[in-house]
Amino acid sequence: MTEAVGEILSRIDGLSQQERAELAYAFICSLEPGEEEGVAEAWDAELSSRVAEIRSGRVVGKPSEQLFDELRGRRR
Repeated sequence: MTEAVGEILSRIDGLSQQERAELAYAFICSLEPGEEEGVAEAWDAELSSRVAEIRSGRVVGKPSEQLFDELRGRRR
């Protein structure tokens, strides 16, 4: 373990739960490659489209328990 990592770990105990969560999020985000241009906009458009389909009644959702039961049945 490097000195820098050791110092960070020694300071974690002094942080609040919220601060530790923010730090964990920052660490995880730093591991991911940079977002390609237009990706966020594409996801926003996709989500908007799906919400519109649900609200219009063209698509009907399933309760999560039902969906998870169906997925568990496929693995067996």
